[in-house]
Amino acid sequence: MHPGIQHAPRLAEALEREGVLSCFWTGWVQAGAAPGRRKVAIPTEKLHTRPWVEVAALLLHRAGLHPEKVWHWRNAIFQQLIPDVEFRNAEVVIGFDTAGWILARRAKRAGKRFILEQSIAHPAARPGELRKIGCGAEVWPEAFRPRAGIVVEAERKEHELADRVVAASTFTRQTLVEHGVAEEKIRVLPYGVGKEFLEAGKMRKERVAGRKMRFLFLGHLSARKGLRQLLEAWRGIEGGELVLMGGGDPGPWRKITEENVIFSGGGDRNRVLEEMKKADVFVFPSLFEGFGLVLLEAMAAGLPVITTQNTGGPDLIGQGQEGRLVSAGNVKELAEAMVSSIRDPARTAEMGQRAYVRACQFTWESYGRKYREEVLG
Repeated sequence: MHPGIQHAPRLAEALEREGVLSCFWTGWVQAGAAPGRRKVAIPTEKLHTRPWVEVAALLLHRAGLHPEKVWHWRNAIFQQLIPDVEFRNAEVVIGFDTAGWILARRAKRAGKRFILEQSIAHPAARPGELRKIGCGAEVWPEAFRPRAGIVVEAERKEHELADRVVAASTFTRQTLVEHGVAEEKIRVLPYGVGKEFLEAGKMRKERVAGRKMRFLFLGHLSARKGLRQLLEAWRGIEGGELVLMGGGDPGPWRKITEENVIFSGGGDRNRVLEEMKKADVFVFPSLFEGFGLVLLEAMAAGLPVITTQNTGGPDLIGQGQEGRLVSAGNVKELAEAMVSSIRDPARTAEMGQRAYVRACQFTWESYGRKYREEVLG
């Protein structure tokens, strides 16, 4: 049950393939086999949506109301709209972080297990993680702002009532344990990757000799994604071009860019695939992540990745094997990793091939099987 999107539709599909899905409640998706962010390949009768809740929240958000309180209201309304009969019919209830505290209480009253999907590292860990890497409020102001008390309390109740917490990375598990979540509750299960990305990797063509090496960043253009560090690291690098793809206001970032930086804007899955096909290296220097599904998608498309320890990177790549791990916030290490990729294109291509092989182990089908065996079992 999830009021928004994230990886909830893929989880629902995986559970359906395993024969254990009773129903899927969400905000707004369509039943359909075609891949897409708002498509889910499950029987129509198992899909229940409440799109008006999401639309109302978006309108309130655009009207300038406090964002945290708006999404908290949306999440609360969504959880209350689910009929009691769904809890009676289910053996296990699955909810998502910041949208599961009421579900957890209702599941407990019905005598059912509650599983919490933790989609990002523990929010309370943000200031400490930034200080570890020598970054202050000037780098990522949001990380140091006090959070709404009602949201903090809701998260605490979720962690307390959950019978099991599913994290997608060891980094997320580390932050949960550091902030009081019982380690024995937590299972680390990395996400899966769509077949369309694996098909792109399988059909990948060799890089044209002499062409500039193309680095691709994909994500929201924000401080949390390490964009400032990426643009600082890019200064003075020759022999390459950097493509920034994603939503968010590019204006502030354009002011600190050097040459050979392309702002590609956002795009649907087809556009993402096209950019990945044209790229040689995927770079994702996020400061604070739950996993970073784009890492796995890029690897499936045959790209070596440069990323930080504060993502799902350590769960996916070996240092110098499928890519390179750098310290979060470390501009020098990030620059060195990109320069090394340019100077040794043959090794870079080999890492891309290994990245594809590694990504083949993380299909959504294998994810569903592991979920049934390791989480539900």
